[in-house]
Amino acid sequence: MFTSLENPPDGKDIFLWSDYIEILALTHPDRCYCKGDLSGLARRLLTSTKRNIDYEQLWRDVINFSSTRRVAFGEFYPFEISDDQDTLSFKFNATPEHHAYVGLLIASSLRLVSKEILHRIARQFEEASLEVFKGLQPVGAEVRATWAGAGAGAVYQGKLYEKMLAIANDLRCTANFKVEDFDERDTGDGGIDLIAWHPMSDERDGMPISFAQCGCSKSDWTFKQIEAHPAKHIRHLPVMHPWATYYFMPLDLRRSDGDFAKKSDIGQAIIVDRLRILRLAKQFNSLKDFPAMPYVTDATQYVNPDN
Repeated sequence: MFTSLENPPDGKDIFLWSDYIEILALTHPDRCYCKGDLSGLARRLLTSTKRNIDYEQLWRDVINFSSTRRVAFGEFYPFEISDDQDTLSFKFNATPEHHAYVGLLIASSLRLVSKEILHRIARQFEEASLEVFKGLQPVGAEVRATWAGAGAGAVYQGKLYEKMLAIANDLRCTANFKVEDFDERDTGDGGIDLIAWHPMSDERDGMPISFAQCGCSKSDWTFKQIEAHPAKHIRHLPVMHPWATYYFMPLDLRRSDGDFAKKSDIGQAIIVDRLRILRLAKQFNSLKDFPAMPYVTDATQYVNPDN
């Protein structure tokens, strides 16, 4: 299930460190992680990589952020902080809320996961994002998943050129591209994972449209957020009015004060991160439609052999 668990985040981002500590608590034989464990990790890192971590300050920051998570996520949050603030414990109740939180936590931590299941986790994150994306659209909207590798169940089939032609047709615009504009071997999604439009009860152009991209990377989101943006596609898909652009991520992209982390890296895309996904899924009553995420059960039964 997991690999490379003694592989902490490269930088100092507390939202990433908090995810890492939660994974270590989840996989510990005692289903908890304490300040002493972090002290031991810091010593081993200093010996093996010469990386010096102020574990005392880091632990305070992680516990502070975990406290804000407990308030923000409420019934979704499956961790508890001890009264002396020295221990973070995993208290999993197998509720749909806990299941969804752990699923997104794992999707945010793919660098720690065995390669054999990476694609399955990423795809199920996309499927969960689709359910929330549906809820964000007006009543009567048409919603399509356009992601690559969907196989026979894909709405848009063929090479990228053929898929983009079909999308142009659905959006009621005249495609502004030729077959030679595309790599003849490209069967991808062109950076568009999800599409929605409202038909407006007639056959004319000029519809409200939304595009979305989904991604689990802790860093690639800084450029992938505009993969579905009009800046990239509107020359090829010249619709009457530009579409709204969403980016779905399993990361909890927040600072301890509740505002976005890395805010200077956010461009013209609506970021839908872990907190928004879970709260919106609850609001839209779509948790029941989330994919099964069987790897959550596997994770809750996994024991880190290094502990």
